[in-house]
Amino acid sequence: MRRAALILVLALAACEEPRSEAYTPENEISAFKPVAVALEPAEAAQKIDGIATLVSPDALTQLNSEIRAAEIAFAFSQRTVERFKGTSSLGEHRLDNAERQAATDATQVALLELKLRNAWGETAPFLAASNRQRLVDELSSGKTTLVRVDFPRAVERDPKNVRIAPLGGGEETALTEVWPAPSGNLAMPGTSFFGIMPTGPGLRPGDRAKVTAERSTPTSGVIVPAAAMVVHAGESWCYVETEPGEFERRRVSLAMPVAEGYLTKDFSPGTKVVVQGASALLSREAEPGSFDDDDDDGGDERPRARKAAPKDDGATESEHRATPLASSDPD
Repeated sequence: MRRAALILVLALAACEEPRSEAYTPENEISAFKPVAVALEPAEAAQKIDGIATLVSPDALTQLNSEIRAAEIAFAFSQRTVERFKGTSSLGEHRLDNAERQAATDATQVALLELKLRNAWGETAPFLAASNRQRLVDELSSGKTTLVRVDFPRAVERDPKNVRIAPLGGGEETALTEVWPAPSGNLAMPGTSFFGIMPTGPGLRPGDRAKVTAERSTPTSGVIVPAAAMVVHAGESWCYVETEPGEFERRRVSLAMPVAEGYLTKDFSPGTKVVVQGASALLSREAEPGSFDDDDDDGGDERPRARKAAPKDDGATESEHRATPLASSDPD
């Protein structure tokens, strides 16, 4: 029995982590030093998302046919008037009738063009007769597709780099032309546009699709690196170095992600944030009694993490101190 106990003691001793003679837990803690970097000014295009509806070109094709017929009739009436004016053998009543017909045809053309603007917008690319026939032919042949784009809860008037993708996923297709729609979507308040894009796979008239665009004016601020982010109590935070060796936890908005991290206006340029050691600061901050300000021993030189300032809810200072920052107790 003594022999077995001796073997067990030797085996447990062999499992201990090898350390140098100079190692102590205090040395390991004091060696920890967070790395902070200064935030620099940055700009980025803010993305906006919406819903696209592929529109059938039938209504546009029909309206274009009506406009062309009215233009032909108006041109014929004008030629008739000019011919009657040059003929003295005809009675005045025939000239008057020809002029009235020409005026009627001109009014019909104007009404149809107004209908075109009201349906497709004042800046639609097919308002001009020279462009309309070419664009209508491309839409009717399936070479291009007409799209309505709705951005809910947005006030953007000139979106850039508008791209369409099927709801089920797939390759994005860029819109070649975009212009404001004459009316919004009652079911989706925001801003609406029409656009034309090359016909893409898996997209047919009547289908819904995802749309992604960029705001015309870039957003300025600073980029908080992704390495500086920590998550606590369901929110995102970073640690700001307020003084050498002093760090304060502050919230970070995730509303505008970029490649390097998150663009925000909550911090001024030059603010130093911790990019190495933020998780360690969070764990030390949550330790019961860690870095107690009442322990005036004068010998603790470790980096200090300050808790975020509590909201002014009427509680006393002692009640705030009694409330734990994070707790695993479900009650």
